[in-house]
Parts: sequence; C-alpha cells; structure tokens
Amino acid sequence: MQPDTRAKAMTTSRITLFAAATLVAIGALIGSAQVFPASAGGLDWLDNDGYVRCLQYVSGLAHGDVAAFDRGRRACNRQYFPNKPGVQY
Repeated sequence: MQPDTRAKAMTTSRITLFAAATLVAIGALIGSAQVFPASAGGLDWLDNDGYVRCLQYVSGLAHGDVAAFDRGRRACNRQYFPNKPGVQY
C-alpha cells in the first residue's frame, strides 16, 4: 500500500500554517513590547526607609481594614511628603 499523499500534504500544510501563525504572534508580541513598555509608576518612594516603615506599621495596625489603611497611608504621606504636589493626602 502506498501512503495517502493527500493526507501527507494536508499535514504539511497544517504544520506550515501553524509555524506561520506562531511567527506572526511572536512578531506581534515583540513589536507591542517595544511600542508600549510596561510602567509601574515612580518607585522612588522605596528609597525612603522611614516612609516604608510607616506604611508597614500602618498595614500591621489596619489588619485588612481598607479604610483604616487608607487613613494611615494618608498620614504617612503627610509626614514624609509635606507640601509635595501630586501626592494624594
């Protein structure tokens, strides 16, 4: 018996189509990464040890209460970033 050439051609075309789709997807992923870089915002506050300790303390006191943590975060902002424009108090 001879192998079915139609089935072999169909398998080859599926592999080719899959490879082409993979190349297009990888190209789109790389292209979008260069056009739209991820931004986590300013992380300069991590260098302020006192502010980070204040946030940790407030987080410990809040025990998962979002409103209590927000009040404490605002107090930390007022203490460590006084009169700084753009900081939400």
